[in-house]
Amino acid sequence: MAPHDHDHDHDNNPSQNPSVEIANQLINFANDALHHGVPPDVIAAGMRHAAANFSAFAFFRGEADDPNHVVEEFIGYLEHYLERHKPQEDPGGGILQTIAQAKKDF
Repeated sequence: MAPHDHDHDHDNNPSQNPSVEIANQLINFANDALHHGVPPDVIAAGMRHAAANFSAFAFFRGEADDPNHVVEEFIGYLEHYLERHKPQEDPGGGILQTIAQAKKDF
């Protein structure tokens, strides 16, 4: 399976943003697991589990008052990356299917 490409622009230079640097290290770990045959859904579940565990740990050692902020941040990241990784739709696919159906009908 092809590795996950995480080599894209971020708001900040990764070397100046420790959270992006950590995220890149985790993606490298996930790519290594993919290379060794671990299914992507299993890797993602493990990463979510670890992220939830460490986020709860960090919440009680930080200054945040509301754990919903952590959930909202995760949802924001997930929505962003769902859009980013969504397969490109074939713009002519609809018309091609219509033509194929028309030929089949005649």
